[in-house]
Amino acid sequence: MKAVLILAIVIWSTNTFGQTPTNKINGLIINPSKVLESDTILKVVYSKEENQLNKPAFFLNEKFVHETLFTTLNPMQIDSINVVKDSILIDNILYYGQIHIKTKSSYTLKLISLTDLKDKYTNLKNKSVVFMIDGNIINADYDRYMVDENYLLTIIVDKIENSKEKIDLELIKLLTKSEQNIKNSKKIMIRGTEVALTK
Repeated sequence: MKAVLILAIVIWSTNTFGQTPTNKINGLIINPSKVLESDTILKVVYSKEENQLNKPAFFLNEKFVHETLFTTLNPMQIDSINVVKDSILIDNILYYGQIHIKTKSSYTLKLISLTDLKDKYTNLKNKSVVFMIDGNIINADYDRYMVDENYLLTIIVDKIENSKEKIDLELIKLLTKSEQNIKNSKKIMIRGTEVALTK
């Protein structure tokens, strides 16, 4: 079950802040020792839904949860991650392996589904929406997709309109309390063509 172990490590390390030395070129962060010319060739990838049978079951504080919860789980509040190789059958779905995540005893989760979050914080209750979390589009059942409300920093309500393509969608962008998002929220944005400095 090497794949399950790797998945657990990826979840744990996704929100850590260790960095390798990098350079910035036109706003892009580049690690010159690892970038090859072949890496910059344009690729078109059609994502497809992964087979659920290949996925492990996720448990948070011993409760079975949808894996997508972990996109908004504060990594600093995780006490332990335990990988169990045994398969398990839940709701007639066979999961290959189990990942048990336990939060610190002093931490209280505040779980909310994306559907309930939309109803609680926006006026888009009966409208079709697309959710993004930290720049990633969420392609899932919004009734089952749970997030930890404690770890949300900003909710941005936006709109996607394109009359030619007949697109008219509401967009809800969630930003978590990651180190980078907190730093970005403190930046001063200056707009306009002229800036004058006075003493």
